Amino acid sequence: MSNSLLGVPARRSIALIVQTATEWSRDVLQGVADYAREQGGWDCFIEPHGFWDELHLPTDWKGHGVIGRLTHPTLVRSITRRKIPCVNVSWSREHSVRFPNVVSDQRACGEMAARHFLDRGFRNIAYVGAAPHMGYSTLIEDTIRATVSEGGSELYSFQYSPKQTMIREHGIRTDIADLQRWLLELPKPVGVIVWSAMIGRSVMTMCANATIDVPDDVAILCVEHDDLMSALAPVELSSLDQAGRTVGYKAAELLDQMIQGEPAPDQPIEVPPRGVVARRSSDATGFQDEVVTEAIRYIRDHADEPIQIHDVEKALNVSRRVLENRFERLVGRSPADVLRRVRVERAAVLLRDTELSIPEIAFRCGFNHPESFIRCFKRMMDDVPSHYRRTNREGERNG
Repeated sequence: MSNSLLGVPARRSIALIVQTATEWSRDVLQGVADYAREQGGWDCFIEPHGFWDELHLPTDWKGHGVIGRLTHPTLVRSITRRKIPCVNVSWSREHSVRFPNVVSDQRACGEMAARHFLDRGFRNIAYVGAAPHMGYSTLIEDTIRATVSEGGSELYSFQYSPKQTMIREHGIRTDIADLQRWLLELPKPVGVIVWSAMIGRSVMTMCANATIDVPDDVAILCVEHDDLMSALAPVELSSLDQAGRTVGYKAAELLDQMIQGEPAPDQPIEVPPRGVVARRSSDATGFQDEVVTEAIRYIRDHADEPIQIHDVEKALNVSRRVLENRFERLVGRSPADVLRRVRVERAAVLLRDTELSIPEIAFRCGFNHPESFIRCFKRMMDDVPSHYRRTNREGERNG
């Protein structure tokens, strides 16, 4: 006898039509798994797919609903014919009540990326977006441009050539000469925001071939986070944490509500990014003042040592008053604030990406005592290191 006849609710049967080749997609799927586990478990249909695979539902599959990247018309038609609820998690499709979106907040991502460089004194900021054939809107680029303009700067955008848009490639392989020429002609120093970690690696390789230093001449920040692509790059890539696990959790939650007969929201559910995963590729500044630039470079090169600001003064042969006045005028923060910020940013990456103990992380980030590290981290991040690590591992499912 079936569970439904016994009065026990049937397990949800859900199709997950999401490519599995990127860390973003796997984070989304983990968020779905988190929600499903809380509901007692779902029966999920999923197949491994690369980024360019045409996603589809098997003709013989029967179930309650779909969570997917609705990037192909044939997939949309197939779901429509079955008259089952579906939630879209891709930026490539507009929100509708029939196919509601649960996605990362593109405007928040664009603003966060631009602020990352503006706050570091960059007045030259550039952007390499997704190729036009990938079908994404220009919302992120438009937001970056507006934020950069508000900060008194100008955005330089790489323009894809027509032949490049015909290549089904997630990174950049064609027109290498055009991109290298563009990188060479950009005013330096420049902060370059790139669409994906794949593109970030390509840009970094081209910089190396053109003897452009990363990050001092060209600093790089990826909109998409991917630990593997970062590890494979010559210099580890900074990126946005788009909260993919939270997106997956909220997509599963919405689908469950729709299966129970609740209407989809009129507006998309947009999940804000959780922050910048700051690594070496953007570990530079755009300040034109030589004293400030050299001081920040010394701080970043020695932040893992128990240095104090008097060590910076001694290395640069400047007085405390000169150093603090220039930082206050150009950076808006004291040298000590910058030192603490650099250390905490590095500690946040270690908490997220390693199993190192908190005392070991404190030592590696230049703190003499774990207690001082915990106090400093809490003051800057509004969280203690242990809870920060735990919520990052859990994906902050509740947003």
